[in-house]
Amino acid sequence: MMDEDKIMDEEMRDLNEKIYKEAGEHNERVRDSMLVATTYLAVGSRILRTLLDEGNYKRFMDTIAEENVKPLKRPLLH
Repeated sequence: MMDEDKIMDEEMRDLNEKIYKEAGEHNERVRDSMLVATTYLAVGSRILRTLLDEGNYKRFMDTIAEENVKPLKRPLLH
């Protein structure tokens, strides 16, 4: 099980790095951080809504709303 967890952690880290890089590239191209951020949020929300039933989706979104999210080290605002 530990090996599976390690592989999953690596895959998640790799995917996060790839998505952050792509988001930065999108931001450089369109020069609108709010547009990029809300688009990624909308896509992620629709994927989650497809996977979760209504109650679990609501609980997930409530948890996100309550989280203290730290900003990126380098802002993407233009």
